[in-house]
Amino acid sequence: MFDRTMEPATYLPLIASFATAFLVILCIPPLCRRIQIPTAAGLLLAFVASSSWNEASLVFPAEPAPQKQLDLARDLVGYWKLQGDCRDHSGQGNHGKNHNVDLQSGTFDGRSAYVEIAPSDSLRLGKGDFTITAWVHTESVVDDTLGDIFSLYDPAQRKGVSLGLKASSGGYQSSGDDRHVYFGIDNDRLSEWQDCGRPSATSNYVANSLTVYNGHLYAANIDAKDEADWQHVFRYAGGKKWIDCGRVGPTKATGVMGLIVHRGHLYAGTSTYDWTRVFSGNYEPARVYRYEGDTGWTDCGQVGEMLRINCMATYGGRLYVGGDRGLPPPGEKQWTGRPYQIFVHEGGTKWSVAGTFPPEPPRSLYPHAMTVHDGKLFVGYPNVFAFDGREWKFAGLPIGGTPVDQKPYLQVHSLGVFRGRLLAGMWPEARVVEYQGNEDWADRGRLGDGTEVNALSVYNGQLYAGAIPRGEVSRYDGGRWTSLRRFYSPPGWDPGSPIAPVREEINNWTRVTSLTVYGGRLFASLGSCTSSVQDAPADVRGSVFSLQAGQCVSFDEDLGPGWKQLIAMRADNKLKLYVNGRPVAESASFDGDQYDLTVDLPPRIGFGEQDYFTGRIREVRLYRRALSAAEIEALPTPDEAR
Repeated sequence: MFDRTMEPATYLPLIASFATAFLVILCIPPLCRRIQIPTAAGLLLAFVASSSWNEASLVFPAEPAPQKQLDLARDLVGYWKLQGDCRDHSGQGNHGKNHNVDLQSGTFDGRSAYVEIAPSDSLRLGKGDFTITAWVHTESVVDDTLGDIFSLYDPAQRKGVSLGLKASSGGYQSSGDDRHVYFGIDNDRLSEWQDCGRPSATSNYVANSLTVYNGHLYAANIDAKDEADWQHVFRYAGGKKWIDCGRVGPTKATGVMGLIVHRGHLYAGTSTYDWTRVFSGNYEPARVYRYEGDTGWTDCGQVGEMLRINCMATYGGRLYVGGDRGLPPPGEKQWTGRPYQIFVHEGGTKWSVAGTFPPEPPRSLYPHAMTVHDGKLFVGYPNVFAFDGREWKFAGLPIGGTPVDQKPYLQVHSLGVFRGRLLAGMWPEARVVEYQGNEDWADRGRLGDGTEVNALSVYNGQLYAGAIPRGEVSRYDGGRWTSLRRFYSPPGWDPGSPIAPVREEINNWTRVTSLTVYGGRLFASLGSCTSSVQDAPADVRGSVFSLQAGQCVSFDEDLGPGWKQLIAMRADNKLKLYVNGRPVAESASFDGDQYDLTVDLPPRIGFGEQDYFTGRIREVRLYRRALSAAEIEALPTPDEAR
């Protein structure tokens, strides 16, 4: 009868009323006998006369309204628990077909494991709201591109949905070991390029360095008008604004070539990139530094004798770097017989040799580009070698469709992963070549009249590449490359031969030095050919631009290892992303009529346009509606994640 949620003062009138009634019942009958009136009449008069008996005292506290029951089965069109089977537990019959997934543990091996679901009417998302939920687990060290979680995407139409994990990588650098979440939809939509400013006011070279770290985009510069402005790192602050994060070390090097995230920290490698002057400018050897926030950098030591740190990678929980051989020995003009080397960080300022490679053909290697793929560290230029943590193995020459007479000029300038395959971006014909295993490679086409591919990146379901000499960004469209923009291409300009160029031609060449996804957009950095302010103005070179394909959001902080709940939602013409029930990203409002996501291809769990997923996946749900906050909170948690 009493409501336990009421304040004590609320009971006082009620208690007083009961007390009055008790006294009336006890005292009125004797009095009525004395004055000779019926007892019932006396009681009635007493109750009416009582000042404490009123309407409020007769009102009992109301019972709380029953809570609305949550219906987590409403509009559920797919529910794959991935605990012992890949059947659909939604009742819609959208059962999965297993491809090498360990369904007892929900483990996806990052090589060939995924679940394929047959197309059905219930999975045709159309223009409506939808929600994808999943629990994912990654280890603290993952020697692979993390990969796709859920994909319902048709690359031929550029249409569908993608949800996955990966880390950023700038140009020649491998991906970091942090974990970012990417969620996007598309229906053949592409924005205009947005000018995002220039990190350094007087540098014409944004280094091969665009890297996302701790929720922010970073870039480094090489060379500048004044030596005080050399080798700085900058943080993007939106619009065209960049914040200077300080000079990286006091040594004399013209810039910072690469940035990478390793074990929770941002690392930078100094370099003097201009190969036409590097041996004549009295420059100091390259060093690696760790970012400490604001403008602070900690010296992690000199790496061998190299003057240029070209590439960096995090592999097996350790930091690797590769570059040139430094200055020739005293009295010599060449490095005849001196091998190239890759170094690994031993802590503090100490580095040790992790690999030694022949300098001459047929199996020469000048470490220029790195990436981690399928449990191995790959390094290239002109050949490619693979490291499994114990030994280096020759992985062939990515010649592709390059004419045989140009074989002596072959160089690898980028390495990336697309649809689970390793790609190499080449010179002198800007070809992308795909690794087939062992020592075999297959050509995947040339970027226009480009000569060198400096950057590769998968963004919202498609592969993008950046090339020299026109500063050109292209998209791979199933066997052909579509040019999206040439940032430097004056009318009638002939870039000249890549094999025997003259200095004037070289000075005009423009690079796309990096391609990186941040804030749901694809960012491209530009640089001159040599990086020297003596050769080219700080015009479009030295700038950063961005592009949006379809609608995309990203969680740009490190997701971290272990079990995490991800929820990707289209709701009221916005994309929303949640991590562990917390909203972390939301798109601007868009025209929903432009995004009909009807796709007749099979949805896949654990594989998509980026890579096979490396880790574990549980409790995948697909709803044909948006979930409420209460429903998100009510979603079950796997036993392993408790």
